[in-house]
Amino acid sequence: MTDQEVVKAALEVWHQGYVPTLSGLPLEERRLAGYLVDRLSRFNCLSAEQKKELQTVASDAKASLPERLSRARVDGLAQSWGLDHDLRPFMKALLPFQTRHYKRGLDKTTA
Repeated sequence: MTDQEVVKAALEVWHQGYVPTLSGLPLEERRLAGYLVDRLSRFNCLSAEQKKELQTVASDAKASLPERLSRARVDGLAQSWGLDHDLRPFMKALLPFQTRHYKRGLDKTTA
């Protein structure tokens, strides 16, 4: 994944109300996409309703995956998904988009 891909996904989830369907994805893509949805659902720029909807998508995806152990030094959530990488390298790129200031500016431009 690149910074641009992660930022695009975050913007769609956080500010455009996008809720992905992960059921048709191949196993490893579902694992990665599920982690991404799960991780993005934990940011405070979402309403409680949006968080719940995204976490349902993530938990359904996770339930359909075989368990896999991660031996890499990644965050606990990535480990629970059986991944060897996490979103830490992308956090700096995501930071400007998870604030109320960004959301307010976005609301003004679309009004």
